[in-house]
Amino acid sequence: MQNIAIFGATGSIGGSTLDVLSHYPDRYRVFALTANSRVRDLVALCEKHHPQIALIADCSKKADLASGLSERGLSDIEVWAGEDDLVKLAALPEVDVAVLAIVGAAGLAPTFSAARAGKRLLLANKESVVCGGALLMQSIKEHGAELLPVDSEHNAIFQCLASSNDHDRSQARIILTASGGPFRNRFDLSDVTPEDAVAHPTWQMGRKISVDSATLMNKGLEVIEASWLFGFPPD
Repeated sequence: MQNIAIFGATGSIGGSTLDVLSHYPDRYRVFALTANSRVRDLVALCEKHHPQIALIADCSKKADLASGLSERGLSDIEVWAGEDDLVKLAALPEVDVAVLAIVGAAGLAPTFSAARAGKRLLLANKESVVCGGALLMQSIKEHGAELLPVDSEHNAIFQCLASSNDHDRSQARIILTASGGPFRNRFDLSDVTPEDAVAHPTWQMGRKISVDSATLMNKGLEVIEASWLFGFPPD
């Protein structure tokens, strides 16, 4: 039985992870769930999966989380809060696998903590690699951690390269495609508005990530991420 800690449990990656884990209750245990500030959603997940630890990053909402769990008869779940507890949780000996799905730079500290503790990292926080790629890869190597990319593009690359040898990799090129987002097939962008940029036709990703997608900034971040994860210099 492996203990799984999901950092960013209320997001899409967290939800998908919990769905997968629910199919293998004899192999995986949801040990800890974290959220940034969405207390109600975190309490609902705790009611369904009953982790040992529930952590809210926003310290001001710790009492709300404790109260919400108590109202549902879940007072036995430990309530943690704040960045220091995120870092502590990522290195906790009981955690076998850390799923890093926190959005933005807030994911750096727990990611590095998990790496230094030699954990198996399922990484969906690209900022950790973009901001600290060299240090993160060095830390993973020094402490015997294992990194598995979870983001769709990088997970696909990981699977393609899984059986490759050094010669295959020396001949390979990685090409990251772009869906186009809200501006696909639109050639004149002179009059676009912020509202146009966040109107992605397929995904609801929040305003920041939606703008990054529309401007292809996110694709640039993915190129940087891929270069560190797989050792391919960007063209």
